[in-house]
Amino acid sequence: MSKKKSLTDTKIRSLKYIPGDRSKNWYSDGNGLYLVVEKTKKVWRLRYKLKGWKTHKPFTIGEYPYLSLSEARKKTIELKALVQQGIDLQEWKKQKELEELRLQNRKRVTDLIEEYLEVKKQNVSESRFKKNYIGTFNNYVIPFIGNRYIDDIDKNIILELVKKVPKIKLKKATRQGNKTYKAKEVLNIIKDMFEFAVDNGYLEYNPALSVKVDKILPKHQEEHITAVTDENKIKEIYKMIIKIDNPVASKILQFQALTLLRNGNIRNLKWEYIDWDKKVIIFPKESMKAAHSEFRLPLTDTLVEILEYFKQFDKEYVFISTQTNKQISENFLAYHYKKLGLKGIHSPHGWRSAFRTIAAEKYKEHKFPFEVIEAQLHHKIDNKITQAYLRTDFLEHRRKLLQWWEDKLLGRV
Repeated sequence: MSKKKSLTDTKIRSLKYIPGDRSKNWYSDGNGLYLVVEKTKKVWRLRYKLKGWKTHKPFTIGEYPYLSLSEARKKTIELKALVQQGIDLQEWKKQKELEELRLQNRKRVTDLIEEYLEVKKQNVSESRFKKNYIGTFNNYVIPFIGNRYIDDIDKNIILELVKKVPKIKLKKATRQGNKTYKAKEVLNIIKDMFEFAVDNGYLEYNPALSVKVDKILPKHQEEHITAVTDENKIKEIYKMIIKIDNPVASKILQFQALTLLRNGNIRNLKWEYIDWDKKVIIFPKESMKAAHSEFRLPLTDTLVEILEYFKQFDKEYVFISTQTNKQISENFLAYHYKKLGLKGIHSPHGWRSAFRTIAAEKYKEHKFPFEVIEAQLHHKIDNKITQAYLRTDFLEHRRKLLQWWEDKLLGRV
């Protein structure tokens, strides 16, 4: 090794590489700090030794002149403090580099949302994807935690976000929804998103897993669907629908009343779902609320006639508004029931309750069992034994049942 004298900038600038013995190119500044002169550069190295070691190890601090003499001395003091704590500088450097790499690759919540949605959109209907996922993230998640790093999100941050949901008023909201229910919906999507992060190795645990809406917000009050289940009254409502002056509105409302489809399936019905030869509509399972299977809707002659009427619009979706020449809005059905004076009396979704009740009461007329009625509503039979042996959706039975239902509404039976 070289002479153990303190270095100066003047001395350092004058040093040249000496071929041969490597030790001749090591110049000590004291306190274990050396300047090592190589062929193309000058490097600061610290020789250190932990308790129990027989020899010293060199640790590279930086390159001169990018790291000045004074900076190298300051760094030496900091590093020797670590050595005195029993820390191996080589291992410390590896851990530091790993941490820096982790920080460089940290994902923000918006990055995670983008990845999550890319996968989610393959498994749900287009309308549900836009409303339940895109809408939820844009309105309730991104404004509050979108720019945060996912590994900074903890239970308390999610708790605060969920508490804010009931206070958020959306500009385009047409009605006041149940805010506790919405908070629960937002939380469920957040939980699913962070579970996605865990499954992909971005996080070690799900910070939303233990959050419970019922513990922090008022109890959710069920919003009961308004429905008329009296046979005579339901017939009167159907006659009101038939008499609507607007043929587009009348036929769309008739189609729902006769098929018992949910509002979303009416609105998002596409021509590509229809098999005209077999007189059946096949809804892919991702388009259904209960996405356990696809849903085959048998068509009666009346239903075929209604569909034929809408061919004139020649659009992707079947049911088109004449005002916009586009797919009907989410509020189309409710708007026309309000115009009929039925708000709070009977709702579009209420046809399902009406059908289920009346069909069960009038079993002796149509003679179709409970399973056929439930199949038309696309309900999953809860009995596991029944599920194991049930291998049919009763398509032709349901076609006859729908014809009976139409005849019932028109007073033919």
